[in-house]
Amino acid sequence: MMPVFNEKPTMKKGISVLEGTLQAIIAISALPSGLLMMIFPEGPMTSMPISMLKGSPFANFFLPGLILFSVIGLGHAIAGVMTFRRRRLCGAAGAVMGLGLMIWIFVQVSMIGGGHWLQYLYFALGTAEVSLAVLLLIQTREGSR
Repeated sequence: MMPVFNEKPTMKKGISVLEGTLQAIIAISALPSGLLMMIFPEGPMTSMPISMLKGSPFANFFLPGLILFSVIGLGHAIAGVMTFRRRRLCGAAGAVMGLGLMIWIFVQVSMIGGGHWLQYLYFALGTAEVSLAVLLLIQTREGSR
């Protein structure tokens, strides 16, 4: 009789690697971008004119850069480490960070307008991150039964 193998641990590992890689990519892009926005709040090094902020509550890019660096960048870096180490709360961290990224893009579009391809890309990445996090949460729940 052929042995039956449980595929769930391998599938969970694959989902964890995919989720962690996604989180690392987001962190690697958000950290330097946020840092540049804080160092050069008037926008010359980021190729973003200060006029983009007209109608928003921001006078320059410092505060958005701080949020991008600390919340999106560091948050995704921490969530990525948790996911690669397969910590118990990695699914919850991924869901929170993915929703945070989607909210970040939604607020950005609401304040300064939309239509740039990066906004679509990062919203899709946030959606993918939440979807993978839900799969991790389901597998973690099933594994604890």
